[in-house]
Amino acid sequence: MTRHVLHTAVLALLIGAGWAQTVGAQTIQPLVAEYQTNARGRVEVRNNGDVPLQVVVEPRGFSVGEDGHLRDEPLPAGISVTLSAMSFRLPAHQSRFVFYQASSDRAPAWFVLYANLSGYPKRDSSGVNVQLELPHVVYILPKETLRSSDVRVVESRFNRETKRVEIVVQNDGALFGRIAQVQVAGGGDRITAPGFPLFPGGRRRIDVAWPNEAQPETVHITAPNVSVRHAIEPSVR
Repeated sequence: MTRHVLHTAVLALLIGAGWAQTVGAQTIQPLVAEYQTNARGRVEVRNNGDVPLQVVVEPRGFSVGEDGHLRDEPLPAGISVTLSAMSFRLPAHQSRFVFYQASSDRAPAWFVLYANLSGYPKRDSSGVNVQLELPHVVYILPKETLRSSDVRVVESRFNRETKRVEIVVQNDGALFGRIAQVQVAGGGDRITAPGFPLFPGGRRRIDVAWPNEAQPETVHITAPNVSVRHAIEPSVR
């Protein structure tokens, strides 16, 4: 039998409405946790569906590309994770807490705990096994925070054809930070886009819709202790 590992959003798109409702009944909370020095926390895995499921909890590493998509990687050698339970059966309409402790030989560090759920009934004749992965992301951070000197806009240009401002933000420092918002301004108009995580030495590529007639002039990147402004290159298209 072929084993398919699918994330929640993909599963809802690829399988019919009945499946989407069943899978949507499984959750993990919280989705993200941040700690300083050492991590001591818990996650709740809940099965609101009508069938019991088998759960396997696994720590893994990850990285994030310029497009913001998460890439699966092995758990880094410097991170140690201890779990109160690595596998268990989760009855229908019940939940289970999994406690964990984690430490790292460096900070910042990050990893993800995946609750892998299996045991869904087969809905076709192909014998496909479906496994759902629910992620809980853990950050182990130092006391220091991202500074303006760490953040640089390496590209910002207006695409007149698509009416979008294309921006590339780079973290030149060794600290992890969360950009609070991105604001594009020009001719008295302003458009605000949501923030994003910015990893040490990493880049983030975003684009902001600009439907206004005025030419966009500046992009303003803000976060706690961060305020960076950059001129937008005029469109040549």
